[in-house]
Amino acid sequence: MQRSYALPLLITAILQWTAPLLPLFGLGETVGRRATGEGIPPEIPLGIFFSIWSVIFLAYLVFALLAVFKPTYLEQRLTPPLLIAGAGNVVWMLSAQFFGNDWVNFLLLMPILVFAWESAFRLHRMGGWDGTGRRFLAALLTGLLSGWIAVAISISVPGLVRDLRGLQETDQVWISLWAALVPAAILAWAFARYVSRGWWFYVAFSWGLTGVVLNNWLRTGTHLLAIAAAIAGLYILWRRLRTEPRPAFQ
Repeated sequence: MQRSYALPLLITAILQWTAPLLPLFGLGETVGRRATGEGIPPEIPLGIFFSIWSVIFLAYLVFALLAVFKPTYLEQRLTPPLLIAGAGNVVWMLSAQFFGNDWVNFLLLMPILVFAWESAFRLHRMGGWDGTGRRFLAALLTGLLSGWIAVAISISVPGLVRDLRGLQETDQVWISLWAALVPAAILAWAFARYVSRGWWFYVAFSWGLTGVVLNNWLRTGTHLLAIAAAIAGLYILWRRLRTEPRPAFQ
C-alpha cells in the first residue's frame, strides 16, 4: 500500500469530522440552516436522518486507519476512489457552509458520486462481502456513501428547478417532490444495473426516502406528498427485489 495514498486518506477522514464543526466557531452557516432558512421544502429529509453521515465518516476513518497501519490489497484498490470522493465531500461541505450556492453544490456532488460508485464497483469486482470484517467494513462504507450521495443529488435537483422558475421553497410542492423522486429512481436503477449488487446502497437510499416521507408528514403537514413519496420509494425497492441487477462487464 503506497503511503502517498494512505496518509491523505487519513487526513481526509479527519477533515470530514472537523469541517461540519466550523459553524460552531462562527465560520460559515450549517447546511441544515441554509436548506430550511427560507422555508421547508418537501424534498428535504428530517434533520435527524442526516445522522447517517456520522456512520459513513466513522467507517471511512476506520478504513483509513487500516489503510495506513495494516494495508491489504483491499485497501490498495479502494483507497484511490475513496480518497477523491472523501476530498470532494470536504470541499462540498465547505462550499455549502460558506457560500450555499445550489448550482455549485450540485456540480460538486458529481465527482463524489462518480468515485463513490467506482469504489463500490471495484468492491463488487473483488467479490463483495466474503464474510470477513474488512470486507464488511468496505461494503458498509462504499454502499452507504454511494446510496446517500444518490439521495443528496436527488434532493438537490428541486432547488435547481425552483431557481430556474423563480419559485420559493414552498411553491408548487408537487413539482419539487417529483423533481427529487424521478432522479432518485433513475440513480437507483443505474447503481443496480451498472455498479453493484450491494444492499447497503439501498439501506442509505431507504433511509433518505423515509426522511422525506416523515418531513412531509410531520413537519410540513403535506400528507398527500408523504404518501406519494412512500409509494414511490416502495415501488423503487420492489423493482430492486424483483429484478436481478446485472452490473456491467460481469
